[in-house]
Amino acid sequence: MTNYKIQKHFSLILGVVLLGLTTGCATSYKVDPELVSQFKPEATPTQEQTFVYVIRGANFQGGARGAWVAANKDVVADLSNGSHTLLKLATGLNSVHLVQGLVGFGYSRVDNRPGETVYLTIDYTTGKMKEVERDLGVSMIMQTKKAKDIGAPRKNDAYDNLLANPALLGFPVMKTGVEPIKPDEHSAVINFYRMETLIGEVPFDIWSETGYVGSTKAGTYFQVRVTPGKHTFVSLSERYSVLEAEVEAGKEYVVEYDVDMGWNQAHVQILPIDPVKSAKTIRKWQEKARLMVLDETVVQQPEFAQRVQMAKEYLTPKFKSIDAGEMSTRALTKQHAL
Repeated sequence: MTNYKIQKHFSLILGVVLLGLTTGCATSYKVDPELVSQFKPEATPTQEQTFVYVIRGANFQGGARGAWVAANKDVVADLSNGSHTLLKLATGLNSVHLVQGLVGFGYSRVDNRPGETVYLTIDYTTGKMKEVERDLGVSMIMQTKKAKDIGAPRKNDAYDNLLANPALLGFPVMKTGVEPIKPDEHSAVINFYRMETLIGEVPFDIWSETGYVGSTKAGTYFQVRVTPGKHTFVSLSERYSVLEAEVEAGKEYVVEYDVDMGWNQAHVQILPIDPVKSAKTIRKWQEKARLMVLDETVVQQPEFAQRVQMAKEYLTPKFKSIDAGEMSTRALTKQHAL
């Protein structure tokens, strides 16, 4: 590990320690039958609507920081400590999350729930959002204030990132593999390793010119069988990382999916690996990494498939920019073959 990475890891660890020192008084919410009986909903959804309450309980940690509530491509509310907001959404595919700066967190999907009211709570200490049953949600609403109206919706600056990383919404798109695949006379195999442990449980997705490739988590790798010739792979977090690959049939290649700390969110890189200079590292990865494969039953779910189509439409101009030489790229060449 380079000194630069060590310094970044030290900064991250120090931040976690300081965060732990500030952890304190968090309100513990339970179902209160009296409050439930007093609750009067603002409105009732029609069959063409889904209502979503997003609730942020009172918590000392991070209490002074606000967070925007985003529904799909719009920011629709400002959720301060100990507050709640009601989203009136059209029934269909709905992605709800929080935003600070350009960074999204607390991702949740509320898909195809006609006529329902859903209660989501955000745990600010973990950055995770979960759905709770009605009585608990109502009890929390009655003990928190209504968030201030922000007027007209604003652009969700984290929406691009969500489009390019649909696994953030909790889709289990990868499952444990059994046997690694091998190249043959008609194809090459590219191995994508993600061994960096920084935010290792946060998935980042990879795309090619043909569509969705797979999702990465720390300590895992997946393989892609491709035809000989040129292929382009893209991933997005703080900025785009682009790998242009030129491969030969019968050959196998290794790529590192590296995750580092960026300016205000993770910085991802798809890096070609030199099989000679990095032979020892590759052997170590092969011994430790867990093989994952796409779970086609999840990939084919309408909720996921529709999001993939939306992402492909969004990414198409990016691939055209890559072809035109307008974006920075890295090269995986025939010399990188194992």
